[in-house]
Amino acid sequence: MKKISLFVGVVALMGIFIFVITSEKDDIVKIDTKTLQNKLENEEITLLDVREVSEYEGGHIAEAVNAPLSSLDAAQLSYPKDEPIYVICRSGNRSAQAATQLQDAGYTEIYDVSGGMISWEANE
Repeated sequence: MKKISLFVGVVALMGIFIFVITSEKDDIVKIDTKTLQNKLENEEITLLDVREVSEYEGGHIAEAVNAPLSSLDAAQLSYPKDEPIYVICRSGNRSAQAATQLQDAGYTEIYDVSGGMISWEANE
């Protein structure tokens, strides 16, 4: 009986440890385009548009900096890692990938724009 209790205790501790480790990496916040628009109107923010150059040139948010996901090296970006950084793409898929790269590179406050430019243009 003691062995079973010890085993259950060890398994529970391992579960808690895994939960703590994985929850610490959840610093990517999803925001909608209305929230992004509010931020742009009221603050100076860093907004990365991770679409390809041709997509960006076809229309983009004026404050956005083009940083295509295909060539993104988050570790080489010159932005402060402890300040907010917003990421947008066409639909939300590439921005989620870029946000993960930013997180892995040490950025601590990342906002991924849900729905991307499709949602942005629908709300204009």
